[in-house]
Amino acid sequence: MSLPFAYHAGQLACDGRPLAELARAHGTPLYVYSAAALRENYRRLAAAFAPLDPLICFAVKSNANVSLLRRLRELGAGFDIVSGGELHCALAAGSEPDRIVFAGVGKTDAELAAGLEARVGWFNVESADELARLNALAAARGGRARVAFRLNPDVEPDTHHHIRTGGGRSKFGLPLAEARALAARWGDFPALDLRGVHIHIGSQVADAGATVRALQVTLDFIQAVPGLDTLDIGGGFPVPYRATDDYPPIEAFAAPIVELLRPWAGRLHFHLEPGRYLVCTAGALVTTVQAVKQMAGGRIVIVDTGMHHLLRPALYDAYHEIVAVAEPAPGALAPADVAGPICESSDFLGHDRQLPALRPGDQLAVLNAGAYGYSMASNYNAQPRPAEVLVEAGEVRLIRQRETWADLTRLDAPAV
Repeated sequence: MSLPFAYHAGQLACDGRPLAELARAHGTPLYVYSAAALRENYRRLAAAFAPLDPLICFAVKSNANVSLLRRLRELGAGFDIVSGGELHCALAAGSEPDRIVFAGVGKTDAELAAGLEARVGWFNVESADELARLNALAAARGGRARVAFRLNPDVEPDTHHHIRTGGGRSKFGLPLAEARALAARWGDFPALDLRGVHIHIGSQVADAGATVRALQVTLDFIQAVPGLDTLDIGGGFPVPYRATDDYPPIEAFAAPIVELLRPWAGRLHFHLEPGRYLVCTAGALVTTVQAVKQMAGGRIVIVDTGMHHLLRPALYDAYHEIVAVAEPAPGALAPADVAGPICESSDFLGHDRQLPALRPGDQLAVLNAGAYGYSMASNYNAQPRPAEVLVEAGEVRLIRQRETWADLTRLDAPAV
């Protein structure tokens, strides 16, 4: 089990605050976050890459709660955004616009215009069409925009196929030949300043080898194109979800990247775009058992949350550790599948998990749920989304209210 969630006096707690207590106060399903873990993860990442003095831009797509974004901003983070909505969240958290990097493969004109009006620091451009539209929008406003090419280095990391983004047939980034051709005719884009390059080859990258190969390709591009002074390394730093996951710690992952780029530190500025690494271990999803069924000789535990609140297991067949909130007695565990209430056969949070005897009203915690949990949640089956709370310096703060049934129809047109 990963800290900050640990048993104290027979109860699973977040930084010493029992989850059962939080569930009584705020109900379930409930997302619980640790401010201390968020800060420690940021500290370790910043220290690992310190020789490059990077701007650390938190990937808002992993968790857009404004209270969490505000705490990351206070630590020194900028923000990596991929939509106009994420721009709104970053600004609501108090971010300085010039510390925002606007990425994303399908930005609309409205989103590009919002970024220009906010004066974001960077646009990471992913296509010739986007480049032309951004140039026209900037020129119409009498301004200029700073641009980085997102390159597709045609490097495939060893990770789940849904989270690989650097391969030659990926939808992400510009092929190298096209990026060189666009740079060669930069006079066609007078309202844009081409200043940087960006790569991001995927998430949960098992080791730094693929990132180093992609960076070597990128450095060759930088040497061939004059005027480039910024390299956005992306993110994808691995986080272990299972006790058996053999991922390197961030210090070991960063070391060969830092070694490769240290000679460039006088010429280039660096950006990082971590998301999962900063928030994953800081969050858990607390849920209440609704029923226990014996099916074909196996035990199925039905709970009050599922794929509508944590999509990763259904989407990626992702693993999250699931534990009882009340500490089980030694030797009292047996296999169980944990399923949600959604009318889909894929709505399972875990299979063959070792859990104690359970009955309705008991509670479980799904760990390592701080990244891509609430941010991917939906109202499928007309289910309200959970509340979120933050444990900070011994205090518990409600940082997002639970949706109600009334919220589900609040934006509907009047019935006709």
